[in-house]
Amino acid sequence: MHIYWIKYNILRLYFRIILFLFISSLTACTTSDKQKTIALEQIKTRLAIKTFSKGLRQISERYIKEVAIEQLAIKGLIGLSSIDPTIRVFRNNDTVSIESNFVKKHIYKNPDKHNASTWAKLIVDLITNSKKESDIFKLTKMGRIYEAVFDGSLSNLDHFSHYANEEKAKKNREKRSGFGGIGISFNTIQEGILVTKVFNKTSAYKKGIKSDDIITKIENSSLTNLKYEDALTYLRGEIGTIVNMDILRPSQKSRKRKEFISHNFSIKRERIIEPTTLYSLLDDILYIQITSFNDQTAQNLTEDIRNGFKDIYRNSGKRAKGIIIDLRGNPGGLLQQAVRVSNLFLINGTIVSTKGRHPSSTNNYEADGIDVTKGLPIVVLINGRSASAAEIVAAALQDHARAVVIGSGSYGKGTIQTLIKLPNGGEIAITWSRFQAPSGYYLNTLGVLPSICVTGSENSKATEHINNTLKNAKQIKENRQSWHASVVGDKLGRKELKRICPTTYKKKPIDIEIAKILLRDIVLYQRIKILNQAAASIHN
Repeated sequence: MHIYWIKYNILRLYFRIILFLFISSLTACTTSDKQKTIALEQIKTRLAIKTFSKGLRQISERYIKEVAIEQLAIKGLIGLSSIDPTIRVFRNNDTVSIESNFVKKHIYKNPDKHNASTWAKLIVDLITNSKKESDIFKLTKMGRIYEAVFDGSLSNLDHFSHYANEEKAKKNREKRSGFGGIGISFNTIQEGILVTKVFNKTSAYKKGIKSDDIITKIENSSLTNLKYEDALTYLRGEIGTIVNMDILRPSQKSRKRKEFISHNFSIKRERIIEPTTLYSLLDDILYIQITSFNDQTAQNLTEDIRNGFKDIYRNSGKRAKGIIIDLRGNPGGLLQQAVRVSNLFLINGTIVSTKGRHPSSTNNYEADGIDVTKGLPIVVLINGRSASAAEIVAAALQDHARAVVIGSGSYGKGTIQTLIKLPNGGEIAITWSRFQAPSGYYLNTLGVLPSICVTGSENSKATEHINNTLKNAKQIKENRQSWHASVVGDKLGRKELKRICPTTYKKKPIDIEIAKILLRDIVLYQRIKILNQAAASIHN
């Protein structure tokens, strides 16, 4: 019995030790996890303070009109009502307080109205307290809170100033400067990814990918019934990485196109900037669409002009009669690209001037080009969706009597936004200057007045529009002089001027018909172009 008793006590002691070690390890793990959670929250807090601080400071410094950091911060706090509609913000000379039906009243000392860092810390402290007390805030992701605050801060500014979260900012950068991809446009179908277009000179083009190819697998993963956004994640990635894919290609031997041939490709991802220009031939006239202005627009346009001229000469043995540059529906884009595109056709003179409050926002952009067309007649097409960079090009070529502009009044977005990249990965676009046409008028809320306005009767013929323009030459010159004499602050006056040639969002075929007639009759073209001389002479 004594021996068994000893063994029993030894076993009890052994299990106690095991139990102690197990509990100790659990405690250590819990402590470790707690420390990690605290450390993670501290990182998030520091990131939030940096993000709000940089955003408030940069908006205050760069916005086209003076706006105080204090004002931006208070509006940002009020913006939290988009998360909790019961939020109420109060401020006096010494304190700021905030409360809601779900968050008890907190009173904070009023920071220095010029100090972005202290206001940012106040915002973050308030968010932290709200998360502790309110399930609404506790369940709200930080990305949504960033949106609420910055949307609030920007709410009293113009509608072109806006905040983009990390995901939207990434997409915006890809549109402007490119992304890691293979160089195709596509749609998703039941079988996988249907290639609709292969961009010239890209890795997909060099490897022999063709339109109507169906990508069925990538890295052995089936692409059946794939959503478009999911397809992007398969095709895009880090520049230099390899995409391994299986493709079904319609058999050329099958008239019904129901037979396919299987192919395997390994394609390296490269920097892809989607083309924004597309050219075609209208017999002896080169027609070029510019859909927006990104990092390669001017380069692509130069190549299109060169290749288009070669195609016309190859087909007819003659030089092109002229160029149609279609900017209808073009929402704009990069200022520098608008300048470079204009510079392709202008030898000297001002392309555009920008004026703002920040010293870096005021600039004159001068032409120093060689005119890649060697003086060939140009017609520019615009409509009510032609905006920003598109308007810069149209105004520059019109004011220097380098082109005839046809269509309707343009949008009138005569402001430039500068981008502020934030520590959280988002970005803010801030209006920081207005741009001024070479002849001196500001385009904001006014836009470009076409040389030939095509917003009248739908049944009018192209020749009628041309003849009416020449017939009313005196009135047209007076209208243009009033246009150029307009003052930015005269909202009613500018609104009245817009009625001279009301904006239309249509892309009318008659615009192109008028352009073709002018470009094939140089005397008629010059007679219309001379109506712009009044504008050009203002600058010269």
